[in-house]
Amino acid sequence: MLESPTRFEWIRGIGFAVAMGLPLLLSYFVDKPQTLAFVALGAMFALRLDPRHGTGQQVIAIVGGMSLMIASGTLGVLLVGHRELAIAALVLIAYLAGQPKPEQAYLSLLGKFTAAAMLLAEMGLPATANTALAYFSGSMLALCISLVMARFTCSDPQSWSPAQELRQLMAGDINGPLFGLTLPLTILAATLTGLLLHAQHPAWVGLTVLFVMHVNDASTWKRLRQRIVGTLLGVVIAYLMVLWIPFTFYPPIIITLALFIPTTVRQSYLWFSQLISVLVLLVIDIAMVHKGGDLQLIRWRFFDTLIGCLWVAIALLLLRFGKRWWPARL
Repeated sequence: MLESPTRFEWIRGIGFAVAMGLPLLLSYFVDKPQTLAFVALGAMFALRLDPRHGTGQQVIAIVGGMSLMIASGTLGVLLVGHRELAIAALVLIAYLAGQPKPEQAYLSLLGKFTAAAMLLAEMGLPATANTALAYFSGSMLALCISLVMARFTCSDPQSWSPAQELRQLMAGDINGPLFGLTLPLTILAATLTGLLLHAQHPAWVGLTVLFVMHVNDASTWKRLRQRIVGTLLGVVIAYLMVLWIPFTFYPPIIITLALFIPTTVRQSYLWFSQLISVLVLLVIDIAMVHKGGDLQLIRWRFFDTLIGCLWVAIALLLLRFGKRWWPARL
């Protein structure tokens, strides 16, 4: 069970709710649902990257991080139709994303977001100049809100220092080539499996690997179980909401759920997986409202997760076997 949110979690939760809620509430007055949905997603991603300590670090981390994501998405667009080059770029970016250790929270998350942006764009999800501008606008909104929140909170004991993490990375404090190569190859195998099974959006399969796979075997097995259960519950809840609740109620529901992002991030990966699945699927459905919504994506989401988690399990078994033959530092 989740404990009651702390004062800090309430303040951060309000920040998430405002950052995501403002653009979505505008959808009542401006008929640009896709653009406003991507503004909300950009704000959510930016707040997840927020180091929560030091104005200078917040500005650099959020602006730099979102700019890198947009650049990676642009690369994905340029590689559409050039599958061999796209695979090479994916292997390189995912290899780099797999180098930061779990305790290097900012770089680890940024690497995953960057690889995800390239993968989603190359797979054909909406990635235009308008989308990039919407994401960046959302990140700027999130930055402003984060700077305001900092005035009402003390320094977060779990805050990140991107500069310190970068120094650690440059000093060689990394996961090493064994995990670095296993991650992109597993993403590639999972994505190709999604294509062979005619998944609506095979990129979701690769994203599951990217966000679930962890260098710590025990932690990864636990996260696998929590991800499957949390995503299943999230998909079922989102599906029922999209099926039965009118579109006009989505923004207040999303605002309410966003309040609890910081609480679930800190306390339970299972609850976070469930919450973020509902949030993302509802926001995507808003973006697809002029196309009748996207119930088909929601139906596929859980099956994509199962495929991705199956490949993570296979990769973990191979990693465990490989570590017997590779030097420990690898």
